[in-house]
Amino acid sequence: MSKKAQTWAGPKGTVTSNPSVAEAMAGFQGGRRSTGVNSNRWQQKYQTMRAKKLKGDVVERNNSETGNLSRGQRPGAFTMMRDFYKGYTDPETRAATLKHGRPVQSTTRKFGDNEFFGSDKPGAAKRDATMEGDIHTDGERNIGEGFMADILDREFVTMSKLPVEVRKQLRVKFDNRPYFTSWVMFVNIVIVIITLATQSIAPVGFVDKLVTRQLLRHNLAYETIGYNQTTNFWIGPDYQSLIHLGAKYSPCMRKDKEYFEKIEDDIAVEDGTGCCIREDLNACWQTKQSQCTSSFAKFKENKVCGLGKHGCYNEAYSNESLWEGAYSTWPNCPVEEEHRAEISALDKDKNGVKIEKDHLLCEVSARPCCIGLQGECTIVSQEECSFRKGFFHENATLCSQVSCITDVCGLSGFLFDNVPDQFYRALLPTFMHAGIIHLAITLVFQATILRDMEKFAGWWRIGFIYFASGIGGTMLSAILIPYQPEVGASGALYGILASLIVEVVVNWKIYKSPFLELAKLLLLLALLFLVGLLPWIDNYAHIGGFLFGFLTSFVVLPHVNFSEEDRIAKLVVQIACGVLSVVLFALLFIVFYLAQGSTCENCIYINCIPFTDSFCQDSTMELRPRIGV
Repeated sequence: MSKKAQTWAGPKGTVTSNPSVAEAMAGFQGGRRSTGVNSNRWQQKYQTMRAKKLKGDVVERNNSETGNLSRGQRPGAFTMMRDFYKGYTDPETRAATLKHGRPVQSTTRKFGDNEFFGSDKPGAAKRDATMEGDIHTDGERNIGEGFMADILDREFVTMSKLPVEVRKQLRVKFDNRPYFTSWVMFVNIVIVIITLATQSIAPVGFVDKLVTRQLLRHNLAYETIGYNQTTNFWIGPDYQSLIHLGAKYSPCMRKDKEYFEKIEDDIAVEDGTGCCIREDLNACWQTKQSQCTSSFAKFKENKVCGLGKHGCYNEAYSNESLWEGAYSTWPNCPVEEEHRAEISALDKDKNGVKIEKDHLLCEVSARPCCIGLQGECTIVSQEECSFRKGFFHENATLCSQVSCITDVCGLSGFLFDNVPDQFYRALLPTFMHAGIIHLAITLVFQATILRDMEKFAGWWRIGFIYFASGIGGTMLSAILIPYQPEVGASGALYGILASLIVEVVVNWKIYKSPFLELAKLLLLLALLFLVGLLPWIDNYAHIGGFLFGFLTSFVVLPHVNFSEEDRIAKLVVQIACGVLSVVLFALLFIVFYLAQGSTCENCIYINCIPFTDSFCQDSTMELRPRIGV
């Protein structure tokens, strides 16, 4: 008859399912089910097994103290380095650590140690810790403690000085798994890998780099041309590629009034152009009369190269009224190769007026090309457009026939033509980075501070703060520097820094010197804002992220209530901060979409201090005049 494994409760709540041990324990306790069993034999067997276990525990403890561990028991290198660092950073055990080569348990009592839990009588703390079990489990996070508390060497009040109800709240440990941190780090890495795999890396530097090349231009002459190529300090793609992938860029998020006013000015200039034609008709291009200077070319005023009512054989555009007025109102009906012979045979129109046809028969050598961050449209050859990394439109003849902003923004395009609506760029830049160095800085922050805060607050709370801060920082930046492309999670990360300050404020009484602890964080924050005064760093996003992180942290972060009055006061603050966050979000979107042109001209010194004329050129980017035709 087979025996079934039984579970027996031993002394002090010990539980085992091992049959032999269960039999011994049952015999010792008189709980053996079968009769005729010598209980003394089971008692002796249990005592022998227990003595062996206790002896093994003592040997293991002595080995761990002397470092004499077996291969399977030895900790890993990372664990030993971490323990050594913890021991070394404790002021009272630094000398002992250096002496023995291993961390020694500190005698300094800090908040979170088991000695603080329980009554004030000597020895009572140890008894309370035994009764409550291992309160401070590895991986748990206490209120006020964590990564930054270790870095800033925080000191806490003795638990005996706090009310019993407060002690009960402080006994609650937080051990949330960092799901959000792991996910957002993974997404950041994947996006950067995709970006570097699909886009070319810009030259590394701090100022634009002049690139020149000799090539055949639209007038069939070889010339040396050049342009300023943007550099990237972070080792990554250029600005134009980042915009195409989803960077913050206001003209892609709204129908920017100033941007489209520039386009209207370009169209007005284009209406004053004509067709510059070589005598042999081997090349012609649209330009101003002042720029048609070739001795082998002639200028045809009020004519469009390759476009006209006599060259269009589409019945839908046969109405002559369609070909009157500004060029921008003309239909896009270019001359087709199969109709060149018919056009060449034309002599006079139905009114007997001689037809000018050279601009219809010539070979169009230059077409619209959208160049640069702002999509400046210029009429150049395809070779030159490719050299300048522009978007060439081989089926168009005029800049008014193309939408350069659609080429620049990329992604999903727009729902309606020339009506930018990529509002998702308020969030998308939070997952993007300008390069490898930029990503590395973000990952270090996320792996330390963000992970630590998520263990304390949980994934949904920290995710809410993270995204609210990221969107708030992006929107403030989009309002103040709308034509400066930006990527990165800096706004979200500053929101997490704000949550550290909120944690100190709402748990004020647990710190031995709360003003000192707050001053440490504010000093660190001030240093980071000073770094933000350098070019290539968006301080506006930092400020916006910090503001929304501060407000939302008051709403969702766990905290200690020191009294009933304190609980009510904090509840009022939570409601007020929640309402204020919603109001500020609505205000930012209203200002961005409706009250355009609200750029703060005097705010430049908040974002970058211009030590030289060109020092802040990348931090104060404005709309530039078009290259022209």
